[in-house]
Amino acid sequence: MKKLTANFKSVSALRFLLFCCSTLSMLNSAKAQPALFFNPLIQNLTAPVEVRNAGDSSGRLFIVEKGGKVKIYKNGSLLSKPFLDISNLVKTGTNDGLYTIAFAPNYKINRTFFVYYIAKNTIATVARYQTSKTNPDSAIASSGVTLLAVPGKNTGGAHTGDMHFGSDNYLYLTFNDGSFYSSTTAYAQDGQSLLGKMLRINVLNVNTAPYYTIPPDNPFVNDANVLDEIWALGLRNGWRWSFDRSTGNLWIGDVGGDNWEEVNYRTPAQSAGSNYGWPCYEGNDTFHTAGCGSIGNYVFPIVKYQHISATSAEVITGGYVYRGTAFPLLSGYYICADYTTGTAFEIKANGSGVWKVKMQKNIPVGIVGFGEGEDGELYAASLSDGKVYHVQTTAPVVATSKNIAVF
Repeated sequence: MKKLTANFKSVSALRFLLFCCSTLSMLNSAKAQPALFFNPLIQNLTAPVEVRNAGDSSGRLFIVEKGGKVKIYKNGSLLSKPFLDISNLVKTGTNDGLYTIAFAPNYKINRTFFVYYIAKNTIATVARYQTSKTNPDSAIASSGVTLLAVPGKNTGGAHTGDMHFGSDNYLYLTFNDGSFYSSTTAYAQDGQSLLGKMLRINVLNVNTAPYYTIPPDNPFVNDANVLDEIWALGLRNGWRWSFDRSTGNLWIGDVGGDNWEEVNYRTPAQSAGSNYGWPCYEGNDTFHTAGCGSIGNYVFPIVKYQHISATSAEVITGGYVYRGTAFPLLSGYYICADYTTGTAFEIKANGSGVWKVKMQKNIPVGIVGFGEGEDGELYAASLSDGKVYHVQTTAPVVATSKNIAVF
């Protein structure tokens, strides 16, 4: 992401060297963690940014291309006709594009899905579409209706974010705070702005504008100072995040500003109303604390890593907890990556309240999104080489734990 870094520097500066509390215990616990292997699966894509499944028992993979197309990988090959093509709606600058797709629960019956893109007028847009009744490999481009259209407050920053359905059938989505690298905004702590937030909305069986309603148990519905859609605050750029399909635990890769990239973790019981601290804190270091509350008001990351230099352009790409069966050595590991440095991370609790982390170099560069198959297998999309990789493992190896530690 030097482009998607200035793409994603907007999205921020990504960088390296994990730093936290207890290096010695980390070094001991990191031994014998599995080595990752990124096996090329799909090639000749145009700027792929994400991989998703529809949860419809079809076994298909849906690949989101930044320029505005969604393609299908089916029965071992990439279909020539896109599932969806909204290139005519999508702005295609370095900080812009089609970012994500989310299929509604019971998609097999309701044929409904949602996309998140930057429109030609630079407005961050969340829209609903339907798939053809007669051709499950083709969406109806004319069926689109807009749920959210979020301007960027003229900050010039990107609007990048992600969205997933939770086990409660509500749609969760993130917007970044609109800031560029080495800049900040106050929007992430502003309850009257959707920027720098995670939202939670009901989008099922709502057929009149704005095509969503507010879940009655959202944490701020009785707080006039915070918009009802908001589920959590204080994110700089939750570009890629996910729910653990087995536990419902929330994992957020939050792209930092000047110094730190971070991984945030919350259980379902902890998630509502969380404040992840930006811009009061970056990682767990103070950043811009004017007007901020006491330190106890904020949630700090379980892992953070430092930017290499003031001009480098690393960006964390959040991933998933592996819940497939093909590679049992990976079971329970959260896998994420650094966009520019060709580095992956494996994170897992050691059972004693300590997070163990392995850093592995020499994976493909440009990993900008991960995704799960219906079977829990893990995939990764590279913006740099136009490939989708199947994330696999080899025999366990002793981790190279240099410069890694955990909270």
